[in-house]
Amino acid sequence: MENSIYLGLSRQTVLKTNMDIVANNIANMSTSGFRAQNPLFEEYLTDPRYNDDPMSFVYDYGQYQMTSQGSVQKTDNPFNVALNGPGFIGVQTPNGETAYTRDGNFQKREDGTLVTSSGLPVLGDGGPIVISNEATELNIDEKGNISDQNGPVARIMIVEFENVQELTPTGNNLYATEGDTIPAENTRVAQGYLEGSNVNSITEMTRMIEILREYQSTQKLLDSEHERLRGAIRTLTRA
Repeated sequence: MENSIYLGLSRQTVLKTNMDIVANNIANMSTSGFRAQNPLFEEYLTDPRYNDDPMSFVYDYGQYQMTSQGSVQKTDNPFNVALNGPGFIGVQTPNGETAYTRDGNFQKREDGTLVTSSGLPVLGDGGPIVISNEATELNIDEKGNISDQNGPVARIMIVEFENVQELTPTGNNLYATEGDTIPAENTRVAQGYLEGSNVNSITEMTRMIEILREYQSTQKLLDSEHERLRGAIRTLTRA
C-alpha cells in the first residue's frame, strides 16, 4: 500500500540533489573558470515482495559538467591567465596529490610560490612553481612558459583529457581523475586575462523555480496519499 509513498520520496530525494547542484552553480557565477554541473538520472527498477508489478524509482547516479568556455575578460594582471581550449591547469593539493582547475587567478606568496586564489601551489614540470622576488618582468607565453628579465623560470602544467566528463569535482573549483592526461595541443594561454564562469544565471534561476514547483507538487501527492491510507485504515478498523 505504501508503494506510491516510496516512489514520491524517491522523486523528492532526487529533486533535492538537483537543487543542491543548481544552488552550487548559482553560488559560483562569479568564480573564475567555474563550469556548471548538471545531474544525471536513470530509472531504477525493483521487484517488491507480494507484488507482480515492478516498481520504478528515480536514481541520481552522478553529474556532468558543461564544457562551454566562459567569457574571457582582460585584467592586465601579469599573474592572471586564461585558457583558450579544453585544457586544465595542474595544482598541488594539501595531501600532495595533483588536482586540476580552470581558475587562472594566480598570486605569488612571500616565498615566491605561485598559488591559486585558494592558496594551492601551481605545478610546473618539476613541481610547484617558484618565482624569484627579484623578478621585475614576468611573461607567460601561449604554451604556459614563464620567464622574467633573466630568462626562463618554469612552465605551467597544462593538460587535456580524452574524456573531460571523467573528471570528478572535488570542491573549491578543483577536479580529480584517475585517468591519463594528454599533452595540451589544443589549448593556448593568454596572460593578463581571466576566464569567467560559464554559468547562465537565467537558466539556473529557471531551473531552481521548476525544481521547487516539482517538489511541492510531489509533496501534495504524498499528503493526498497519506490521507487516503489513513482513511483506509479507519474504514478497516471500524469493519
